[in-house]
Amino acid sequence: MRQKKYYSFFGLIIFFYLAVLTGKSMYQNWQTTQEAKKIKAEIETLEAERENLQNLITYYQTKSFKEKEARGKLGLVKPDEKVVILSKETNPPQNLTKPISEEPKKTNWQLWWDFFFSKKTTP
Repeated sequence: MRQKKYYSFFGLIIFFYLAVLTGKSMYQNWQTTQEAKKIKAEIETLEAERENLQNLITYYQTKSFKEKEARGKLGLVKPDEKVVILSKETNPPQNLTKPISEEPKKTNWQLWWDFFFSKKTTP
């Protein structure tokens, strides 16, 4: 009877040991999967950035970009082209009409003061 207890005790210990090893293995597998997902997301981001940079390189090699940069940064023009430079006015134009002189508006408290304390009589 005593031997049976020892066998069941050792069997239980082996069972818990195997359960812990299985749990540890499952956790490591989960961590590896998460890391793989992160790396795949990073790869997708880098590929999108690479494609964007490739498009920029293609655009920078076009004739229209070179012409735009030559006009904008170097101030170059085509031989048969005329350039018109518009400058901003430093002084705004003066008003040609005189402003109508208005009676200064009274504030709300002044209106009430006049209403109660003015010496004008109403008909």
